[in-house]
Amino acid sequence: MGDRMFIMFVHLVQNLAVLMVMAYVTTRIPWFGDLLNRRFSLKNSLLLGLVFGLISIFGTLSAVKTFGALANFRDLGPAIAGLLAGPVAGGVAGLIGGMHRYSLGGITGVPCSIATVLAGLICGGFYLWKKGRPIRIREATAVMAVVTILHGFVITPLILGLSEEIRQILRTVMLPMLLVNCAGIALFFFILHNLNRERLNEAEKHRIDSELRIAREIQMGMLPAPSQNGDPRFAVHAVLKPAKEVGGDLYHFFAKDNDRICLAVGDVSGKGISASLHMAITQKLIKALALSGEEPAELLGRLNRELCDGNESMMFVTLFVAFIHLESGKTVFGNGGHNPPYRIRRGDVSRMVLEPGLALGIRENAVYTNQRLCLEAGDTLFLYTDGVTEAMNGRKELFGEKRLAAALSRLRDSDPEGICRGLLEELAHFVGQSEPSDDITMLAVRLTEKSNAAAGAVRGG
Repeated sequence: MGDRMFIMFVHLVQNLAVLMVMAYVTTRIPWFGDLLNRRFSLKNSLLLGLVFGLISIFGTLSAVKTFGALANFRDLGPAIAGLLAGPVAGGVAGLIGGMHRYSLGGITGVPCSIATVLAGLICGGFYLWKKGRPIRIREATAVMAVVTILHGFVITPLILGLSEEIRQILRTVMLPMLLVNCAGIALFFFILHNLNRERLNEAEKHRIDSELRIAREIQMGMLPAPSQNGDPRFAVHAVLKPAKEVGGDLYHFFAKDNDRICLAVGDVSGKGISASLHMAITQKLIKALALSGEEPAELLGRLNRELCDGNESMMFVTLFVAFIHLESGKTVFGNGGHNPPYRIRRGDVSRMVLEPGLALGIRENAVYTNQRLCLEAGDTLFLYTDGVTEAMNGRKELFGEKRLAAALSRLRDSDPEGICRGLLEELAHFVGQSEPSDDITMLAVRLTEKSNAAAGAVRGG
């Protein structure tokens, strides 16, 4: 009997594996999500009953015949339907499975048919008793064990009695059926719990993505418009492309007074939410300090002290700030550990030499220096963050300063917008399908030729 029981158990487990694949596919059907959200309708309950009724039939067809009886997992389908959606779904599945079993006849046909219907109703009653609370794997397994024991040791003896033949059947089939039914329902609810966890994680991901999109819109809304065409004395264009939804790069340009403009490009350490918050603080402080009359070096010093105050996370900002006098071209600038800009003059592209300056937010008493140069009409100043030079392709090569200088040389006759767009295209071609490794920011400003400025002033008038 031991060998017979073992072979029977192996056959049932093999067929149960097929059933579990069917059950897994069922959980991936879109309407099944309504069950996880507890959105039950009569239609859904009937549909679920039909599906698990067919699974109950499969449990019968996969049975192992012994002593004129069928060792099977027929009750598993109605039990799952009842635990998922209540007595309507469980009862429908039980009726379908039970009627099919009754049609096959045999010595145990009547008690097995009744037990299959009761399996769906009992599990449906347990679902109602839970009142919407989630059913744990161990609870489902315990209920399935009770249903199986009730089938074999209560319903069958009540209807057929306990003849030696019935005893022999029960001794042979009950243990394999009990083990397979309990294992089957435990596996199904394990799949179900994982699916529910996936749905919760997906919902959380959608919520976070939505919040990040809003944060990105807010962050981008803090930046000035990419182009400035209101003043004929200069043209400017800027681009900021975060590596993630939000980033830590920044740019700013605004009129300091009637004759001077302020330009700034910066890069906050790190990426993501924390960097974007630090960026927002820096962005607002730049304009406030510049309009209060500070020169670039003094502005950097005060801004550094503000950023050092309470900076327990030790985040820092590299920043280049310049004030340009539009009539004379006289430019005063200061540097806080940032990349040196490029100047384009009459087709010649040169990288500016900057005095060393510590990034902001590291040491409160850091000292910064004002530097000066004179821009001529037609000169272009190009500011950028290290996301440009450190853009990496699939071969782990960096774009680098040489490629940047070469690209600027090719684009030297373009206007500021053309320079920024052209450089973005070169970066995209260089990087290819690789994920961006850092935020990319660039700003180009050109002092307009006197004749062009005059013409613009006439048109503006």
